[in-house]
Amino acid sequence: MSDKLLVFAPRYDTATEYSYAWAEDFINKIKDNPSVDYETLLEISATKDNFDSKMPYDDVLVFFDHGNKDCLFAQNSKKLVTRKNVGCLAGKKAFTMACLSALELGALAYYTGCTEYWGAVEPIGFTLVDADLFGEVFVDGAYERYIEEKPIPEVYDNMINHFDLQKEKTNNPWTKIWLERDKDMWRCWYCDNPPEKPKELTWWEKLIELIIEILEAIGIYTPNHEFEIS
Repeated sequence: MSDKLLVFAPRYDTATEYSYAWAEDFINKIKDNPSVDYETLLEISATKDNFDSKMPYDDVLVFFDHGNKDCLFAQNSKKLVTRKNVGCLAGKKAFTMACLSALELGALAYYTGCTEYWGAVEPIGFTLVDADLFGEVFVDGAYERYIEEKPIPEVYDNMINHFDLQKEKTNNPWTKIWLERDKDMWRCWYCDNPPEKPKELTWWEKLIELIIEILEAIGIYTPNHEFEIS
């Protein structure tokens, strides 16, 4: 394969403890393959400064964990990719296991040149007792797409079927419910499946966004994540 991967995985709360383990599963699947060119930003190294220094030289972002409709988060809930710097994904591919990020950020990324953006349009959920069943779907999807280089429609269909297969491996009703919900919210935006073009923010939305940025910068406000754990 010719693409260079950047695996990005913060680790600072309950949700990221599990998604970090899934990132490790992905790394373990690729680390002994001499044809795979990759680098990692993990735990305390998963910062925006480190991302900004590496992403220009990588082709694929494999991102594990927190997102919102308009951003991806780095270590300790610091914003990583937002509307303002989404151009960093232009000409790249992005596979994000991130809540809500396909709604606005993924759409904007696509229309600013990101060639494919995988993500969710609702909060992702999982159960602790069956966490591995959820992680396996995302890990295998990223592996099929970027290591085995299967086409997007095939990978997407395989992931949808994988969600269904995982439901057969558990008797936990909440696991079955969340697997079904995660399946329904999963998206890939690319040339054959483009998202709706995002609307321009109104002046007051831009003002609110600016105020939130200031509050975050001085440590008064920390974004809430809508990840669901049962």
